[in-house]
Order: sequence, then structure tokens, then C-alpha cells
Amino acid sequence: MHLDIHEMTTAPQIAALHDKTIDIGLLREPPTGETELGFRTVLSEPFVAVLPSTHPLASQRTVQVAQLADSLFVLLPRTVGPTLHDQIIGLCTAAGFTPQVIQHAVEWQTVCALVETGLGVSLAPASIRRIRLKGVAFRRIAPGTDRTRVAVAWRENDHNPLVTCLLATISQDPPDRP
Repeated sequence: MHLDIHEMTTAPQIAALHDKTIDIGLLREPPTGETELGFRTVLSEPFVAVLPSTHPLASQRTVQVAQLADSLFVLLPRTVGPTLHDQIIGLCTAAGFTPQVIQHAVEWQTVCALVETGLGVSLAPASIRRIRLKGVAFRRIAPGTDRTRVAVAWRENDHNPLVTCLLATISQDPPDRP
């Protein structure tokens, strides 16, 4: 048996699962209406505002999405993660505006680097805060009820013992900690 890890965004993982290039994926916001693949959520997290540290809102602990209405945005392209992209656009729409996207970037590290240069702002999953750039401020958004999820994905009819074992391991409750 062989383990080979490939870095891919959501849409390419879905395609690779369908064409049997990969056996299992770990992706953000699985698509709805998918009948051949199974999905199990492993993480759910809120969104944060990603701001240049010089941005006027960077001094606040919490940012209202509506406060970003006049800002330029750096976002992931819809082609690499349609559901996540639509969620972010939906956050803006619910706040009363359509974001003016000045630049797309495929990787979150690139989104953050472009924000650091002052090119624009972004909305991203909270785990993106682990990307440490001196010129970037990550702020909670209010009301903060919208969440994004990471899920494991597999072919429903795949009887690969490694896939079965991994899914069983993911399903186990974590051990109690003292």
C-alpha cells in the first residue's frame, strides 16, 4: 500500500475522486447534490476579515461585514471552490453590497500576501489566522453566525480498506482529556 499526498483545492479534488486519481479528499465546503461521493464534516469554523494592518478597521476587535462595502477584495476564484466562494459573496450580499473583486488568488497564503501589500481585503475561514504575516490583521466578523466546514470526501462505492479504516478513525470520538 502506498500513501501519496497531493495538494489540491476543492474542485480538482472532486474531479480526481470521480476519475479515481485519488481515493479520499479533504476539502472545504463540499458541493451539494453530489450523489456518487460521500462527505463527512471534520471541522466547522467561522469566517474572519483579512485586513492590511494599516486598514482603519484593523484596530477593532470585531468588524461588521457591511464596514467592508467600500473596500476592494482579494478572493479565491469561484472555479476552485464554488460553494466557499458563494458563501463569501453571500456574506457581502447579506450585508448590503456586492464586493468589488480586484484580484483572485488560488491559495490562501497568496490572498493574505496580496492583502498585506494593501491591494485589498478578504473574508476567509478563521484557520487562515495561522498564516503569520506582519502586515495582516485578522478580525472576527459580527454577528459571526456563518460558518464554513472542512469535510473528508470519498467515493460511496469504494471498498478500499484504507478508505474504510480512515473513515472509521474519523468517526471515533476523541479520547477524554484530563
